[in-house]
Amino acid sequence: MTREQAELIIEEEKLIYVTWRDYDNASGEYHFTIWFNPNNNKYETIYIGERGGIEDEYSFDSEKEAIDKMLQMSYYRKCYNEKDMQEYLTKEVALRIIKEEKLEVIWYDEALKPLCAGIKHDKQRDKYISFITNAKAEIIEWKSIEFDGDEEFEGEIYNDEDIALYALINRARMIKQNRISFV
Repeated sequence: MTREQAELIIEEEKLIYVTWRDYDNASGEYHFTIWFNPNNNKYETIYIGERGGIEDEYSFDSEKEAIDKMLQMSYYRKCYNEKDMQEYLTKEVALRIIKEEKLEVIWYDEALKPLCAGIKHDKQRDKYISFITNAKAEIIEWKSIEFDGDEEFEGEIYNDEDIALYALINRARMIKQNRISFV
């Protein structure tokens, strides 16, 4: 995914604002910054929170990895910090919302449908993938966002399936409102 493609996703899906430059204390609150740090030859993804303080910071070898992490974290922040979801998002809760709002989605292993948001679990790589299909029912690869699968932390298993489900719901809402391009 390129910077221009990421900017289109951010704009269309109403994700958190991103600056593409060196970290700057005066750049405000509640946004992401992605920049190349020549001191360590890494791409840095930083989330600027309240009062311009750094809340999350990641380093990557490629710009694509940094963009992917920024999109993941943007969906996390949109889901839980903006209180768009009133309860923890499980498959059952997601299905209820999809049914109540009459959203058209591709659910995990269902066949692809044209002009639709979908979710799948790549079990080989243990990633949850939020995707969008075009008019030919083909996945628009550059619009796919990957979320982490199972990770163990202090004896507990965590994954980002809830955030991938939120991305599915948000994208399905945007499609229903004709606010997403399919190119």
